[in-house]
Amino acid sequence: MILEIIGLTLISGGGNPLKPTLPLAFAEIKKILKKIKKINIEDKKLKRTLLNLEKKELISLVENKEEVEVYLKDKNNPYILRYSIKSLLDLKKKKKEWNGKWFFVFFDVPEIQRTKRNYLRRFLDKLGFYRYQKSVYIFPYECEKEITLIKQIVEGAKYMRYIIAEKIEDEENIKAYFHLPKKLSTERSSTG
Repeated sequence: MILEIIGLTLISGGGNPLKPTLPLAFAEIKKILKKIKKINIEDKKLKRTLLNLEKKELISLVENKEEVEVYLKDKNNPYILRYSIKSLLDLKKKKKEWNGKWFFVFFDVPEIQRTKRNYLRRFLDKLGFYRYQKSVYIFPYECEKEITLIKQIVEGAKYMRYIIAEKIEDEENIKAYFHLPKKLSTERSSTG
């Protein structure tokens, strides 16, 4: 959850979505955990978790007096990106009303780069995309910003393309996967 908060701050931090460093005060992480995640974490546990992330070389901690600043060691780390993008996409699912459009991501990674292709598939699966075909994925909400970030960071994602569609085959199964209503609220009944 700490990585998720750091990654979200990195991605949504103003005009430039990828800052070279991400300073966050120790107290700020605790406050966000309490407000967003409804978790009241002890200072000792938070500090221990941050130290573990530092040992894994995902973050760097710099102590100034009584505050701790947290920096991402590698802003282009796919591990951090996955946490933060998943949070953004989950938020879109919770907050938005579906507009009837489908957002496709597809890719054609060369056979010689099979491991990159397989990693990209697993990555999209973990983010919650629906696998329409082997290298074609669907999401029900606009996700171009997130796809752009994936292209910048994940190996093999340079082969990705993004399409918006209004009608697709097998739509009912995909609606069920995303828990979408069978009919849009703006559609009128044909009776009457």
